[in-house]
Parts: sequence; C-alpha cells; structure tokens
Amino acid sequence: MAEYTIGSQYGSLFGMDVHARSTTVRGFDFATGEARTKRFGDCPAPAEIAAWMQDGFAGPHYAAYESGCTGFHMCRELRALGVDCDVVAASTIARSPDDRKRKNDRRDARRLLSEMMAPDPSYSTVWLPDEECEGERDLVRARHDARQALKKSRQQANAILLRHGFVWNEKTPSGRLKVTWGRDHASWVESLSLPGAAQDALQYYLDAISEQQELAKRLDALVRERAELPRWKPAVDALSHVKGIDVPSAFLLAVEFGDFARFESGRAVSCWAGLVPSSNDSADKHANGHITKAGNPYVRTALIEGLSNMYVRKAKAKALRDGQEVSGRVRRLCRRCDARMAERHERMSKEGKQPNVIKVALANEMVRWVWAIGLAVAEERAS
Repeated sequence: MAEYTIGSQYGSLFGMDVHARSTTVRGFDFATGEARTKRFGDCPAPAEIAAWMQDGFAGPHYAAYESGCTGFHMCRELRALGVDCDVVAASTIARSPDDRKRKNDRRDARRLLSEMMAPDPSYSTVWLPDEECEGERDLVRARHDARQALKKSRQQANAILLRHGFVWNEKTPSGRLKVTWGRDHASWVESLSLPGAAQDALQYYLDAISEQQELAKRLDALVRERAELPRWKPAVDALSHVKGIDVPSAFLLAVEFGDFARFESGRAVSCWAGLVPSSNDSADKHANGHITKAGNPYVRTALIEGLSNMYVRKAKAKALRDGQEVSGRVRRLCRRCDARMAERHERMSKEGKQPNVIKVALANEMVRWVWAIGLAVAEERAS
C-alpha cells in the first residue's frame, strides 16, 4: 500500500470506479477541504482524467481503483502523467449491507476514498506487473483456458456415451483401468454408433475435442518457447527441477509471481495463493474452515494438480533435461522440497487424511518452497 501523510505527502486523494466505457472519480482536496465527484463517459482517456485532477486539486495527487477486468492500463497511464496511482485488491475493501443493496459507481468511488482517508486503512494494493510480464500472464492463462475447454468437451462426450449405455472398461495387463482419451479410448469412441441425432451430438463434441487439442498444442509450444527467454529461463529451469512441476507449470509460476522478492513472508505467499484456511474467531471460540480461495487461482490449480501423482513418485531425484541449468545450491533446495513433500504425504496418509485434504495441505507448503527457490534464483542472478 502506498504510504502517505494526510495533507503532507499528498495534497489530494482520489477514489476511482473504473469501467470499460466510463470512470467515476471522487476527489478530496486537503488544502480546501472540498470533495467533488465527476463521471467521465465515452471511454475516457487517462489524460482527460489526470487533467481534471491536476487542474482542480492541490498536488501531489494520489489515486486508487479496485482491481478488475480493466487491468493495469489506467494505473500505468496515470503514473506516467504524474499522478501516483495504485490498484486495490477488491477483496480487501469492506462493504456494508447497505452498499450491497444500493450499489452504484458514485457510492463505490466514495467508499474507496473513505477507506483511503481512514487513519488505519485496511485495503491492500496489487503488485503492478510490467507490460511484458502481463503479456506472459495472458499467454499462460489462455493455455489454462484451452485445457479447461478441452476437459469440458471430453466430459460432455463421456456424458452422452454414458446416457446411451457405453462405458469404457478396458484394462491394462496389470488390471488397472486404461486412461480415458488415450489412443485406445479415442479409437473406441470413434468406432461407436449412437442412435439418431445422438450420433450428431457426439460428433460435435469429437470435432470440438480435435480442434481444442490442436489449439492446446499450439499454446503449449508457445509457452515452452517463451520459457527459454533470458528473463524467465533461470526461474523456469529451477522450478521445473521440482517433482510435480513441468516446464509450462514452472513458466506459469514464474510469470504469476513476477517478482519473488515482492512478498515479505511465506504466510503472505500462501494468502496470495488462497491456500490458507478461513477462520472464525469470537471470544473464546476458534474454528478454521475451508481454504479462502481468495488469491491467485492459476497458481493454486497448478500446484494442486502437480501433487496429484504423489502416491506413485519414486525416491530418485529428478534428472536435468537437456539445456536445463540449475546451480548446486538451488538443486539442493529442490531436493529438500521433494523430500519434505514425500515425508509429509506419507505421514498424512498414515494418519488417514483424505486425499484432497492432503493435496491442499501440501500445496500450501509447496507454494512457499516455490517462493524460496525463486528468491534463491533471484539472489544468484543479482550477485
């Protein structure tokens, strides 16, 4: 959060409610004690908003708006125009029942300004990535969306087959069920014939699966190509040396973190990933609930999915791939992470914990290991 002394460091404060085609600004001038609100319509340019702030209010100027679909463009532009600006995490702004019943842009801007002027503001600001980092985030999130779309189409195709009595039950020589949507399963699905229009519906999903597989492969190739860039390669090489983290996942973690040094503690990292338990404390009562899921969903998903194969992992250390460069110090840190995850998984399994509980608990610790490894890589690059 930007630290300020009222009437000293900043002469004016502005709470903003930013939308795609309009922006409502509530400003307060400490010199005059005057508060004014203005709505800018027709996709206002940041320069127009900055000019209104700088012409009618005493400087220096500080503005903030809630995070959302409009991203960081407004923040970058206002900073370039001389207005100190931050993006506030929407989940950290308190809302009263009245705010929920009577929501509008003016009230949202006024509420944010009131929070900014509080003696002890509780809101948190979002770290501002540069344009390159934000573009890489868009790429890994597009890859995530493509894989989710592919997964959904496969589920829908399986649902049609199940409704018509077709169930995949082929097994390996060892007696384990063969994977769905592998080569054998795909051939089996193609060989089936459903009655009437059901065949047309199934073919629609099969065509969608084929197209989405190609899109997913293209995005995988792009991610692996970008992971070799000098800015990301050291962190990707280090993180992909940890079991359960492949190159695309390592790249996702690197770009979502952006700057590993921006976190002050492991607890802050776990909160950012939404992996800490919710709590309910009142008087002498204390109870923990489900994880908050209030942070970065892409990091949380990548880590939990990477821990899904813990029960079949071998004790042998993960070998380096061709071109992968990891220092001895970082390799030892990765090995400690692997050993710790395996030991904790074994212990929690013996205690009878449910598999999903184990995975989430391990992910909560794993994200801290990722942070520690990222910091070690950053320190090596700085030295």
